[in-house]
Amino acid sequence: MNTLRNLTILFILTAFIACTTKKQDIKAKNFLISVKYMKGDTVITSAVYYAGHILCLQGDDKLFVLDTTLNLVDSLTAKFSKLKIQFLHSYNDTILLLTDKDIFYLDTGFVLKKYSSQPFKYGLPYYNDSTYYVHACSAGEWGGAVFFWNKKTNRTYSYPATDVQQVFKFNGEFVVSNFLAHLSGFSDYLFIKDPTKMYELKDEKQKTFCNWYMEIDSIKDKKLFDTLTPPGIKYYSDSFTTRTLTTFPYKDEIYSIYCTDSATILAKFINRKLSFVDTLLHHRLTFHSAKTHLTSNSLVTAYHATWAQGGEGNTWMPFQNTGLIFIRDNRISFLNFQTPHMQTESDSR
Repeated sequence: MNTLRNLTILFILTAFIACTTKKQDIKAKNFLISVKYMKGDTVITSAVYYAGHILCLQGDDKLFVLDTTLNLVDSLTAKFSKLKIQFLHSYNDTILLLTDKDIFYLDTGFVLKKYSSQPFKYGLPYYNDSTYYVHACSAGEWGGAVFFWNKKTNRTYSYPATDVQQVFKFNGEFVVSNFLAHLSGFSDYLFIKDPTKMYELKDEKQKTFCNWYMEIDSIKDKKLFDTLTPPGIKYYSDSFTTRTLTTFPYKDEIYSIYCTDSATILAKFINRKLSFVDTLLHHRLTFHSAKTHLTSNSLVTAYHATWAQGGEGNTWMPFQNTGLIFIRDNRISFLNFQTPHMQTESDSR
């Protein structure tokens, strides 16, 4: 009976999420691009890379596992089939999974073990090393901030950042990528050489307050924070609409993948300004949220959007768009996750 039950689970999972078409590889400057399609039933909210596999958490709290060619791994997916996972996140080299009762971490062989230590003073960080614990807070179009807590001195430094997407360190400098999915979307970037040059927060309440700068008379009425940039901190935003999906280092340079109204673009930073490299896709990817797990040799980004469109009378039609970007070495792979609520060309007319 156990064997029959396991085979049934594997059959259901394979039918539920099945790879279909793979497009021909496309050659971009210095990168090889591929696109795949996969059927599923809801959005992918987050994804992490672990031990040669990609773990993907869906909006219905189900988890599935892919290999690096973006094919479903049935045996590993079945391991998590009975769990409702509310949260999937990386903490340094540890992968954490949260249920309604416990926090687990992945051990060797994808074994789940209870995570007893919870050193999260301000929630899970965007970046963490021996000196800095970096967290962030967003109030959407009303503002936000990034916070650098120095664990050695117990001092916290902060700077306005509308909606932090990623934080990583590159050549001795912290890179903060921000994306706000409001109206047409907006992206900007901070390059921070020395966090101690930012504003120091001494009031404990301000260290988790998205708009702490509204309490400081000298800056509360300023709207363009690049005019307030302290020494050692550079601010950059483009003059055109960029919706940043992910930012990553490659061969001693920083690249970004972003969407315009009509395309998905690869660009790199030259003197801390985006410079066009190539068009990856001749259409944009619709997303409101994009979460990236960056490791030493790979990157996985899960993106998604949910919205509704008015119909006849008082009816509303729900829509979704979701997928993955997986980067390893010079290969960029796109996975288009096709849900029942995916918008079609006829829907958008």
